[in-house]
Amino acid sequence: MATTARTLIRRLAGLVVATAAMFLGFAIVGSVGAANADTVAGNTVFGTTVECGGDSLVFTSTSDADSGSFAKIWVWDSYTEQWVTDGYWVEADYYASYNISDLTFDPGYYMVYVQYAQWNGYDFDFSGEYIDTYEQYYTYSDHQAESFCYMGNDLTEY
Repeated sequence: MATTARTLIRRLAGLVVATAAMFLGFAIVGSVGAANADTVAGNTVFGTTVECGGDSLVFTSTSDADSGSFAKIWVWDSYTEQWVTDGYWVEADYYASYNISDLTFDPGYYMVYVQYAQWNGYDFDFSGEYIDTYEQYYTYSDHQAESFCYMGNDLTEY
């Protein structure tokens, strides 16, 4: 019982330390840098695609691992001048599917950061990347790769 409690505390402490380090990294970087083509956590390679437009931010995070891979989406809110997240870690293994963030968006441009976690058998290894290429939707049928993420536009066609 005590060993289980220590293991749980160690895992939770690792998550707290990683989150604090991420916030420190946000403060130091201050602007979006180029996303890495391959972002590594432990020995696992991660990648994410982000679709912007309308009211829902859709993202797909995958890795080269069969299990134990997770991702969390963060968005820069220019109104509050804070990074916000829906708080959900989603599966990001080899077979992962798309996810819809549980965030609401006012019309405007947003920066996106994805935090990765990989279970290594003892605890989690963390990494992350700023996204610099987005699939921007102008309407449901009109979309293309862009260097910006605009949310809140009307996707219906007239």
